[in-house]
Amino acid sequence: MDTSTTKQYSITALQEDFSIFRKTLETIYPSLYRYSDSVNITAYLDKQFELLNRPMGETEFYKIIALNCARLKDEHLIAKPSTGYFTEQYFNKIKGFPFTFKIINRRLYILKSAFNPSPIKPGSELISINGRSMEEILNLLLPAIPADGYIQTFRLRHLEDYSTTQEQSLFDMMYPFFVEQATSFRLEYILVDEPSIKQTVVVDGLTRAAYKNFYKERLVLDTPLTFRYLKPDVAYLKISSFLGWHRRIFKQNFDSLYSAVFNELRIKKIPHLILDLRNNEGGDNAGETLIAYLLQKPYRHFDHLEKRYVGLPAVSNYLEDGKDLYLADSIFYRNAIGNYQIKKEYYQSWTPLLLEQQPRDNHFDGQLTVLANGASGSMAAVVCSFLKSNQRAVFVGEETGGAMEGPTSRSFAKLTLPNSHISIAVPLTKTVNAVTYTKGRGVIPDYWIEPTIEDLLHGVDTELNFALKLVDQK
Repeated sequence: MDTSTTKQYSITALQEDFSIFRKTLETIYPSLYRYSDSVNITAYLDKQFELLNRPMGETEFYKIIALNCARLKDEHLIAKPSTGYFTEQYFNKIKGFPFTFKIINRRLYILKSAFNPSPIKPGSELISINGRSMEEILNLLLPAIPADGYIQTFRLRHLEDYSTTQEQSLFDMMYPFFVEQATSFRLEYILVDEPSIKQTVVVDGLTRAAYKNFYKERLVLDTPLTFRYLKPDVAYLKISSFLGWHRRIFKQNFDSLYSAVFNELRIKKIPHLILDLRNNEGGDNAGETLIAYLLQKPYRHFDHLEKRYVGLPAVSNYLEDGKDLYLADSIFYRNAIGNYQIKKEYYQSWTPLLLEQQPRDNHFDGQLTVLANGASGSMAAVVCSFLKSNQRAVFVGEETGGAMEGPTSRSFAKLTLPNSHISIAVPLTKTVNAVTYTKGRGVIPDYWIEPTIEDLLHGVDTELNFALKLVDQK
């Protein structure tokens, strides 16, 4: 039963919401069968509908919708509870988790605490929460996180504080839905320097106000773009996001910054550049612009784009600004799988990225090393994909969070289910990058490097140090 509300939705209401959700996927979402065939997806959705055979509250129904979204293997297909779900009543009965952690080899290590002094020493490994092992908890949470294809690093990183631009902690939000609704936490742990001794502590969860303070303290926005020299012949360019709102807060104009940075690299004839895209969630076409400064030969960005519908969406009445989503059928043709592609004569007006792209005159010609991890998603993963496919860089870190083939993104519809008011962000454009890729996989690093908990506690940047050693060797 919901703790935020005692309202139960009837079988009829639940089935109506699910049917609208399913019809939306089938009529406007172009990647429904991207990672599984129609027979399997149809059978899966049929079984999910059969679960709606009794009244449910929003908590239970949201789990079904969220798991359905995650099943389609798309990081941009995201379900959210209704706007009225997180009431004061909810926060009176569910308390926030008072620690943050780092996941290394599927083991969870405490990093930060809401308490001062902390009852658990930073670096301690969590063994269980309220009697559930951390492996059991991971197995409950990871399948509910939308992620591209078969990439696991994205899911693991998104249970941490994965980015300074993140809107929420997925662990903190998902734990009450998919594990338990708790007000206190019995934690088993072992100290990093005494691994043979298991210890236990019981801590209260955080009130809404205390949790907000803890969240605010631990997440401080990074500057979107930073540039400096690590050595006289080694430049370092870190881009923490490609998000427009992030740039506006810091009053950074990436067009002018790119021009200045790459002019300087060319004038000074800098032979080595380290590009840091770790924990970059993605963003807008500022990433596409960066690619033209890093590739050395003409290239195509998109092989093609696909839509699921033309005209007005069949579910437009349920979509926010649904009447504005009209697509003229004269611009598209229907392909073999039933989606719609843009006719060549409309490439230029729709997006020039369907045409051949030229590198910038001041593009970088030296040795490029890229740092990336599972939280390098969406546009950050797109940048990595082009550099990898064109054999332009050496990659250090872990598999990127976005699939090389390309995301389903660029334009979105917001579906709000009429009875439960659960909302789903539905991406409307399936992009296929003009790169060589393995289906459902991100960029695999040349050197898979993860930090140790000791390095993290001492502020050592394991991946960057490894990249510097590579530069020295070469």
